[in-house]
Amino acid sequence: MSHDTGQRASPVTIAQSELHRLDSQVVGQRYQVRVRLPEDYSDGNDVYPVLYLLDGDHMFAMATDIVQYLVYGGNVPDLIIVSPAYGSKRTPDVGGTNMRNRDLLPFPVEGVPDQSAGARDYLAFLERELMPFVASRYRVDGTQRLLAGYSLGALFVVYALFEKPGLFDVYLAWDSFAEQLWAHEDAFARSGVAPSVRVCLASRADPDADLAPLAERLAGRGLPGLSVSHTRLAGGEEDHFLVPGEALTRCLMAAFHPSGAADAP
Repeated sequence: MSHDTGQRASPVTIAQSELHRLDSQVVGQRYQVRVRLPEDYSDGNDVYPVLYLLDGDHMFAMATDIVQYLVYGGNVPDLIIVSPAYGSKRTPDVGGTNMRNRDLLPFPVEGVPDQSAGARDYLAFLERELMPFVASRYRVDGTQRLLAGYSLGALFVVYALFEKPGLFDVYLAWDSFAEQLWAHEDAFARSGVAPSVRVCLASRADPDADLAPLAERLAGRGLPGLSVSHTRLAGGEEDHFLVPGEALTRCLMAAFHPSGAADAP
């Protein structure tokens, strides 16, 4: 039986991952850009769908393994994950440098510190800086761009859909809702602009986080080119932190297999 010799252990790295640092002129923030590549990426010249996954400090490591298992099972095509991060899970109010409460909020939300609501600038960062950065370095399929977010990230994804409906091909949002989104949805519907996009929502049976009513309203608009599904996640009102893995799995399945998607609204 071997024993710890007291030597410092090496860190465990994530397979097929890369880390970049990108200075945003729009936001005035240095971001970490965490990238997961397909296992066979270096063996050919294929192009791949890109999943832009918000909250990289919290979500990236989990997502790499979930996607890999889905790929092994033939459930989704192999894809690139791009996940902007801050290098810290803690927000400034508890001594960290994570600025999700600024970047992901389209409007102030009760109980969330830092009410600067910087989603407009963060969306511009994605469009003008991050996406061109990724396209210049990786073989990406420009017709399969997915944006995914959980919790506050879900608010941002839905906001991005209403503000820039053609920027991504698929919008995936999990387990968060705010009443302020209704006004954005109404303006979106009245604009009549609906490029061919898929919206995959998932949430628990929690009235404060339920995205099913939004899915039902969007589907009822009858906007051509707009496909909407909703998945009911396991868990009740107190189970917000139980659902990210299930939500990512179900939403990716709905995104790539829309005919068998979820509970639909």
